[in-house]
Amino acid sequence: MLAIEVTFLTGRYVATSYSDRRRAEWPPHPARLFSALAATHLADEAPAPTERAALEWLQALDAPELAVSDASERDTVTVFVPVNDGYVLKNFDGQSGKLEGARAAAALGDKKAGREVARLEKKLLDDIAKEVAMPPNPGKDGPAAAFALLPDSRIRQPRTFPSVTPHEPRATFMWPDAQPTDEQRTNLDALLARLVRLGHSSSLVSARLLEKPPAATLVPAAVGERLRTTGRAQLAALEAAFALHRETEPRVMPARFQSYARSTDHRATELPISCFSEDWLVLRRADGVALPMIAGPGIARAVRAALMSGGGDGIPEILSGHRVDRTPSERDHLAVVPLPFVGHEHADGGLLGVALVLPRGATADERAAVYRAVVRWEARAREHARNQDVVEDAPPLVQLLLGQEGVWWLERVEGLDKRATLQARTWCGPATTWASVTPVALDRNPGDLRTRDAGKLARVLAEAEEIVVRACTRIGLPTPGLVEVLPAAPFAGSAKARRYERVKSGSTQRVLTHVRVTFSEPVSGPVLIGAGRYHGLGLLRPVPQGDCRP
Repeated sequence: MLAIEVTFLTGRYVATSYSDRRRAEWPPHPARLFSALAATHLADEAPAPTERAALEWLQALDAPELAVSDASERDTVTVFVPVNDGYVLKNFDGQSGKLEGARAAAALGDKKAGREVARLEKKLLDDIAKEVAMPPNPGKDGPAAAFALLPDSRIRQPRTFPSVTPHEPRATFMWPDAQPTDEQRTNLDALLARLVRLGHSSSLVSARLLEKPPAATLVPAAVGERLRTTGRAQLAALEAAFALHRETEPRVMPARFQSYARSTDHRATELPISCFSEDWLVLRRADGVALPMIAGPGIARAVRAALMSGGGDGIPEILSGHRVDRTPSERDHLAVVPLPFVGHEHADGGLLGVALVLPRGATADERAAVYRAVVRWEARAREHARNQDVVEDAPPLVQLLLGQEGVWWLERVEGLDKRATLQARTWCGPATTWASVTPVALDRNPGDLRTRDAGKLARVLAEAEEIVVRACTRIGLPTPGLVEVLPAAPFAGSAKARRYERVKSGSTQRVLTHVRVTFSEPVSGPVLIGAGRYHGLGLLRPVPQGDCRP
């Protein structure tokens, strides 16, 4: 086992996503850690060969597992930064480059280059001496030159510094099958002791080897979020780039890509959990008509239809929710969950995107089937973009036709969206009390929840509460200690149950109602209950402690 823990000393991680310069990277990619270690090694005047050998061994390992917390993305603000004052003095980069080239050729035995080294060295030193010498008339030239050095006098360029604030200010990289020698551990430990940053220069870190690492939260998988990791030629590519720019020029970090999926093992032994996974694939609305949350079930049906389109006769049960004989599945399957903006003082209940939520028990093949459906949808979008001579997006915008309501354009979220509504952690807890964002479609009709007959109403409410209890236990949660059937929507921005289109089961209409559920101990979601849980109804959200709103 090899485990490296990186602690973010400022509580922030500042690094730019490889696919979107306006967004922050999270989690830190394994290739970025390796690049930082290589830079630390190459920054020494005489890099130790044993450290290089340790890095060569590290780059050849399989992709590591990661243990990271969720993170909040900070708003990205464009700032205008004074450029370095290279224009005050003459730029000697060109001469330095020629000298380095001559030295390299001389080291390979080129005698002509060896003679050229002495000449270039003398010329460079003479030119530098002239440039920094006291001007002949300092009283006349000095003030202007000094003024040019001040920040207010320099040209300013726009810069952005995307960053995230992890809930736990550390990230751990783990290679469970690695067996480093004592010498390799010693050299890696020496590099980690000198590592000062990961990502941007303001992203200060400390790093160390761990003997007892935490459980992994992200593991290599066949499908999932793509992170950059290392290959066997990683160090050589970084050395070649370092020789060219000495960390002074923009560059693209060499890497190979590896898909990662969330591991749920770390939570399974801690808290009660629902049968639905918190490893979501989120599609955010990038363009198109703004829709209220009551349109959610229709959106969910349209998304599922788009995912099944092009799948032919072999649409898997995990995606369709039906068995081969077209009867409803009795197993947990994919839930398509529209995500409304609620629970904030300015919330308007508008739909910001859709989450594809798999059951925890989904097999690797079933997960792959869902991702392949998304890839097919995106492939159709890319083909359409090429036919229209449109610049392709990565990931591309996919079109969702909504009939009379218009069109949505969706894009797959890679990494972390700064809006809490589009982050799985907002909906997954853990929490003791949960309340409905979208109304629950009760599995049975308990009677009229708005009757004025007090005795009848008590019986109806008791029946409805019992139905909700069974709905919670059906998705793997413990029996709630308290269930409340609510007359109004519990979150700011939420819509009343009666505004939703009626849900039918055959000729019977489902009763829709908002609820609040309290457990005796915290539970982890997502919590999707009731007859409409696979298409946007019965979505519950954690209630902050001390929030007693109805």
